[in-house]
Amino acid sequence: MPPKARTRPAAAKPRNREEDNLLGAAFDVAKHRRLLAFHPLPAQFSDGRHVTATQGDTGWPDAVFAGPGGHIIREFKATKGPVKPEQKRWIDTLAAGGADVAVWRPGDLLSGRIERELRAIAKPRRTLAAPGGVSADAIDAEAFRAALERIREADPTSPAARIATDVLRRHAAREVADRG
Repeated sequence: MPPKARTRPAAAKPRNREEDNLLGAAFDVAKHRRLLAFHPLPAQFSDGRHVTATQGDTGWPDAVFAGPGGHIIREFKATKGPVKPEQKRWIDTLAAGGADVAVWRPGDLLSGRIERELRAIAKPRRTLAAPGGVSADAIDAEAFRAALERIREADPTSPAARIATDVLRRHAAREVADRG
């Protein structure tokens, strides 16, 4: 009996180079602005398919950028690339929760939108002027300390409460060392 002929599965649709180039350009801008940038790289199988290991609901946007002024979540699409329903679901849900999430297309690079949005998160957010000559840093530290206290009081046995307690102890020890 002759050996079976090996057949290859049909080649998968190639990745969209327009999207890949746009993502690369945005990462270059982020690097120049000293921002953190994250995009999971897909693995390519021998048949040409690209797969990204995920767990949970699919459709998470392509990249997250973070800096001292905040973070943004972006989906990259070709000029005429459609947003898939599962991607739209993530985008809409994240936006409803207050996240800065959007779709970037090549025209956004040409218009300067990508540069502007990345520049905005590269600058620290301004704090409100503090009353009575108290520094804004002191107010931010007090608000942070109060938030940690609330976490600790809500459920003293929770992992978050243990972390809050540890942070408060280290902060108090540092304050004593700074005075001494």
